[in-house]
Amino acid sequence: MFVLRVLSLALATALPSLASACTPGDTGRCIALDGGGDVQVDASLRLRGMYYDPTRFGIQGREDGYGLLRALGSVAAHRGRWDGLVQLGVHAEQGRAGGPGGTDQGALDLQQGFVRWQGDHATWQLGRQEAAYGSSRLLSVRDGPNIRLAFDGVRGRWQQGALKLDVMALRPVDNRSGAFDDRGDRGQYLLGSYATWQPGRPGTGIDLYVLDYGRDGARFASAVGDERRTSLGTRAFVLQPRWDANIELVAQRGTLSRAQGNLAIRAWTLATDSGLRWPARRWQPRLGVKLDIASGDQDPGDGRLNTFNAMYPKSAYFSEASLLAPANLMDVQPTLTLTLRPGLTTDIGWQLAWKHRRSDAVYTTPAPLAAVPGTAGTPRRIGQQYKWETSWEASDHWTWKGQLAWFEAGPGLRAAGGRDTLFASVVGAWQW
Repeated sequence: MFVLRVLSLALATALPSLASACTPGDTGRCIALDGGGDVQVDASLRLRGMYYDPTRFGIQGREDGYGLLRALGSVAAHRGRWDGLVQLGVHAEQGRAGGPGGTDQGALDLQQGFVRWQGDHATWQLGRQEAAYGSSRLLSVRDGPNIRLAFDGVRGRWQQGALKLDVMALRPVDNRSGAFDDRGDRGQYLLGSYATWQPGRPGTGIDLYVLDYGRDGARFASAVGDERRTSLGTRAFVLQPRWDANIELVAQRGTLSRAQGNLAIRAWTLATDSGLRWPARRWQPRLGVKLDIASGDQDPGDGRLNTFNAMYPKSAYFSEASLLAPANLMDVQPTLTLTLRPGLTTDIGWQLAWKHRRSDAVYTTPAPLAAVPGTAGTPRRIGQQYKWETSWEASDHWTWKGQLAWFEAGPGLRAAGGRDTLFASVVGAWQW
């Protein structure tokens, strides 16, 4: 923490000597520049301890506990219609069996670095950037893993009144372990547009989007090939004082190119997250329920691939344990959220999960999709998960989180050698 603060202050003092504080009483992060414009300096640190017993349901996995560290420092500049951001990151892992995973560890590298021009209605952003849309079911910053998801490319936005339209041409960043060696992944791309209309109350509106996704060497339970997939989706969301609802429907078409013949992609998903709230009651309870269906492959020999691919989803969509991916999945998850005091919330949930198609596999995170070996053709019932997650904003700078989950393996996993799984995590996050 001390090192990050010193680095941040050093960046600030390296700016023109005629700079002065933006507002009285500011912590020193914001600096006004003579002649107009300002610079903001930020730093953050996250420490996370994780424990699985076992990993991957015990199928090619075992008991494992390890620690993760994420340190980020950024400088953002604004002048007139122009903005710029440079964010550097260091990511470390300690104690993971078999060594760090692909999103665990990296020396000093560029996490984000872009320039942005803002007009009266149009905005263009070019460079390395994070991107999240809607409920982060298809496109998120993926905050759970140690290295957040970033893209190289360009995004444009047109906004007028209640309508906002984004267009994008992006490649995900291929994380490498050395310093300043991350590159855009040439084997993947994301093109598309995302529109949001919010005519009234904040938190209420409709999304409509088209996303074109490509991935070379994609692996599914029954096929391997170059994936080209277009997603047409819509989301309706409502936020009222006493209730909220979030409903998303996506249809996918495309091709999986193979040497032995192409497969036509025909997939879909329907996801809902709705709840009732009692803000005047003690602990302000919210009683919610998630319902999800993500299509699976019906017949490996019919010339079609029906497995839904959520592309770049947040890994903690179902729980912080991130055990299941939204592919070939049906689930229902009631939840109870309580605000025990300002800044202290706890969430209790119970998930029942089945495969959509017995012939397809159980899929896990992180992206890209990974089929659990031996689960294709096993019974449909995957199992049930119990979760408890608590978040405490201890101060203006510190947030602490505790997470527990117990997954009781069902026949769909046990037939492949899967076992019950315990997950525990403690997260400390500091922001300056």
